[in-house]
Amino acid sequence: MADDDRERSESGTYVETVTPEDVLALFTDAEPRTANEVADELDIARRTALNKLNELADQGRIRKKKVGARAVVWWAPGDGE
Repeated sequence: MADDDRERSESGTYVETVTPEDVLALFTDAEPRTANEVADELDIARRTALNKLNELADQGRIRKKKVGARAVVWWAPGDGE
C-alpha cells in the first residue's frame, strides 16, 4: 500500500478537504449527477462523494432516486419541489 500523505487532525482522523457545501456547489443546474460524476468533478474517492451526497440528502438539501439495480442519481430540488 502506498504512503498516505493526507493531513490528519490531532486526534489522528483525516482532515476534511471537501465539504458537503463543495458537493452542493456542483448542483447549479437541473442536471442529475451520479456519485462517480461528483467524485470525478471534485477529484475525490467515490466513497467520499457518496458519503457527502447521503449527508446532503439526509438534510433535505438534495434528492436522490434509484434508477437501476445499483444506479442512483442525485439532484438539487427546484423551487417547485
